[in-house]
Amino acid sequence: MKLLVLAGTEDGRDLADILKQRGHEILVSTLTAYGAELVQEHGLQARSGAMDAESLTDLLKANSFAALVDATHPYAVQVKEMAKKVCTDLGLPYLRWERSALEVDDHPLIHWAEDIPAAVQIASKLGKNILLTTGSNGLPDWVSHPSLKDKFLYVRVLPTSQVLARCELLGFKPNQIVAAQGPFSQEWDEAMFKQLKIDVVVAKESGKVGGTHEKIQACLNLNLPLVLLKRPVPEMASDSQTLTQFIKHMEELI
Repeated sequence: MKLLVLAGTEDGRDLADILKQRGHEILVSTLTAYGAELVQEHGLQARSGAMDAESLTDLLKANSFAALVDATHPYAVQVKEMAKKVCTDLGLPYLRWERSALEVDDHPLIHWAEDIPAAVQIASKLGKNILLTTGSNGLPDWVSHPSLKDKFLYVRVLPTSQVLARCELLGFKPNQIVAAQGPFSQEWDEAMFKQLKIDVVVAKESGKVGGTHEKIQACLNLNLPLVLLKRPVPEMASDSQTLTQFIKHMEELI
């Protein structure tokens, strides 16, 4: 069957690859051109660029897809809601693949935050040099918060011109920006945290393939506090499924 897969991360590409191997015709949609290049390296068809409800509707109609498979990042809430509504309006099956969550043991160095404002309040009390590894989209909420006016923020972001321009517009200097493509090893994280003299790290609970485990171990090893943003609660229980179980369910449903 013909499927549109929304993906931009490693597990999304793996899902699309397996679907292709099972004989399905796949088009993968990514946010960035770089993401599309990574998809194409797997021998998959790809398109790139942000879509709103209208452009997604047009894409689905023009290609007669049998279903939409949403394998976007766990924190891409707006994209998920938009895709789900478009599919409902078109009467098209919407299937959500959610990467497995990471089991994190309680530890005095690990602090959970419901959202960015809560993370700001926690991080601001834990140290002066704060490293944000939560992506570039939420940076305006960090730089504008009064609790951080006497803090020094570092950001680790994707090394693309668009992302770097966004950081510069927000006032980040070159010595505050670490532009690199993850996921990273624990050793890499530890070396960077020490080099920058980081007091506290902020991260998302991005699951088993998102590099969160390595950040946790690096922080614990260096006795650094870590603020973890809780992931949005999925409406569907795909995070408890393996890829094989998800695909079997999908093929039975459509």
